Amino acid sequence: MFITRSLAFGLALSAPVAAMAEVAWPEKPSQLVVIAGAGGGSDYVLRLLAAELEKNAGQPLTIVNQAQGGGVVGMTTYVNSAPDGSTVGQMSPFAQYRMMGQADFTSDSFTPIALVNMDPAAVTVAEGSELTSIGMIADRLKAEPASLRISCGGGCNASWDIPFVSLMLDEGVDVTKLNLIPATGSAAGLQELASGGVDIVLSSLPETDALRDAGMVKNVAVFSAERLERYPDVPTVAAEMGKDVSGGTWRGIAGPAGMEPELVARIEAAVKVAFDSETFQSGMKDRGFGAVWMDAATLAGFMKEHELQTERVIDALNP
Repeated sequence: MFITRSLAFGLALSAPVAAMAEVAWPEKPSQLVVIAGAGGGSDYVLRLLAAELEKNAGQPLTIVNQAQGGGVVGMTTYVNSAPDGSTVGQMSPFAQYRMMGQADFTSDSFTPIALVNMDPAAVTVAEGSELTSIGMIADRLKAEPASLRISCGGGCNASWDIPFVSLMLDEGVDVTKLNLIPATGSAAGLQELASGGVDIVLSSLPETDALRDAGMVKNVAVFSAERLERYPDVPTVAAEMGKDVSGGTWRGIAGPAGMEPELVARIEAAVKVAFDSETFQSGMKDRGFGAVWMDAATLAGFMKEHELQTERVIDALNP
C-alpha cells in the first residue's frame, strides 16, 4: 500500500539520471524476483521492464516468481542474497508483514533502487446505490460504522483498504467497527458488489472496467492527487474531502541491504532508460497501469512514510 500527504501520487519526476544512462545493467546473467504469480499485474509490469533492461544490456535478466506467503518468500529471497546486483526484487508494500507477524522486514532491510508504477485505490459502489460520493460514505460510517459491507478487494490490512481506513480515521469514524470483508481478489469482490452481496469495493480503477462498462457498478472516488487521464470523470478524494490522502499499490525495484552506492546508481540509471522507453510506456498505458517514477533517494523516503502510515492504520484497526 502507499499513502502519503507529503509525497503526492503524481510524483513522477526526480533528478535526471540520463548522464549515467550509458552504463548498462545487468553486466552478467542476473535475476529479478517478482513477489507475485505469473500473469498478474506485478508480473506484467516487471516482465515489461525486465525485457527492456535485457535488451539494452545484452544480458539475460531472469524473472523468478515467488508469490508464497503473500510475497514474503520472494522478498526473503532477495533480501538474503548477495548485495552485488546479481539478484534484485520487486519493491512493493511491505510494512504490513511485520505488523501482522508474518515477517520482520523494515525499510532498512532493503536497498531502494527505483519505483516505476503506482495504481491508486478507488471506491466503487453498485449502479443505483444511494451512496453517490465519498462524502456520503464517510457521513454514513460516522453515524453507523458497521452499517456498510466493505470488500477489501483482496486481503484486508493491505493495499486497497489502507488509504480508505486512513481517510475514515481523519473523518472521526470508529474504524474498529468497520465491516471490512476480505475477498479472493478484486474480481470476486466486484462480482459480489454487482450481485448485492457488499455495498462498497476497494480496488484499482482498471479492475472495474468490465462491470462499469456494463452499467453494473460506478466509481465514486479515487485516492490520487489528480484525476487519472484514463478516468477523467472519477473525482479524487482530495477534491471531494479536502484531504490529500493518496494510496493503493506500487511497484519498483530494490535489492538487499548493503549495496554500494555506485552500483545502485548504475542500476537506477539502467532502470530509468527502460522506464522511459516507448515500449514500456505504451505497454503500461495499454493495460491501464500508472507509470510513475521515483529515484532511489525519493523511494527511500517514500518507504519510510509507508511504514508510518501503515502502522497508524493497522494499530487503529487492531487496538
